[in-house]
Amino acid sequence: MSLVGIEAALGLAGPDAERFPVPGALVAIGPASTVVVAEPGDDPEAGGVWNAEEFRLLGPAPASITARLMGPDPFGVPNAPPEPPVHLFVRLGDDCLGIGAGQVSMCDTSDGELLSCHLRISPPLSRAVLDTVRPPTPPPPLAAPDWVVDVRRAPGRALERFATDWYLATAAPEPPADPPSSLPRSLADFHRLAAHRPALLGSQNRLLPVGGLRPDESAARLVFGIESQGGRTWSIPWNPGSRDADPVVWCEDADLVPEEEPLSSFLLQFTLEEATLAAPYQALCTNLPTRLLPSLESGLRRVPLRPFLAPAGAPTTFLVAAGLVARTGPGWEEGSTEVHLGARHRSALRPFAPLDIAWQRFDG
Repeated sequence: MSLVGIEAALGLAGPDAERFPVPGALVAIGPASTVVVAEPGDDPEAGGVWNAEEFRLLGPAPASITARLMGPDPFGVPNAPPEPPVHLFVRLGDDCLGIGAGQVSMCDTSDGELLSCHLRISPPLSRAVLDTVRPPTPPPPLAAPDWVVDVRRAPGRALERFATDWYLATAAPEPPADPPSSLPRSLADFHRLAAHRPALLGSQNRLLPVGGLRPDESAARLVFGIESQGGRTWSIPWNPGSRDADPVVWCEDADLVPEEEPLSSFLLQFTLEEATLAAPYQALCTNLPTRLLPSLESGLRRVPLRPFLAPAGAPTTFLVAAGLVARTGPGWEEGSTEVHLGARHRSALRPFAPLDIAWQRFDG
């Protein structure tokens, strides 16, 4: 990789190329290629280099960029010629650094306008180049996960402490309705918290809002959560006069099986799971050799609960650090572990970069 003049880089698009400014970058579309010159930095709202293997181009961008990046409809244009290559550059002072070729992996559009496009960088960037084109930013204050000490004796308090640190409160458009008095206290408290932090209800699997709680077909249980594709539900015994403040949680798929933890601790586990999956910065390894687990866990605190999602055949445990949640479960291969890290800020992942782990994705 070497520095070239910006005009020389843009000239790779060919004669009479059109140039389009987009947030954080300049795109040139010509007969020879597509050229993207991005600004250095780490601004999620402006696009640019996201990690060593991914570049993000953010819109709004005109339909001509959409058409070039997405290419012709393979069913509407038989024997269409291949699209010109995409060259990726990052501006460094008065010049720019070529970081490789880009291959589109995902595009999001609306009425032909490009909203966002993810491109794979080939070849992947070294850590030195990555730190040059996406300089590390100082971390914001990230609270230590001291709430872990409350997990066994007061899981509801632990959940509240985690949630208020992880999620910003939002103003409800209208005063939220109080949960029914017949709900167990832990579920009612959860919904009071979620009224101003709706992300607590989940982004993959979902906990039903107060107005969506419903009895199951037997009317013996109250369904309060559904799996992302609707094939699994979570429920509690439905007996409004019961004095059971922390009932068992039933997971129903093909069979009806109890979760390992009662409702109050289940809600904490559900919250940690969804926080991991929806975090803006991710790291994933689906087949971590068991021998490497101690090095990964050395900088983390284990959440002292029995496995989550065990009835579904995916027993999951959680570990935490400042601004970070890690979930571990069975790997795809025998003798391995799947590890998924979610972080509020990119800096929380950086301590894991030197580990000898073959990450499928690493945003640190």
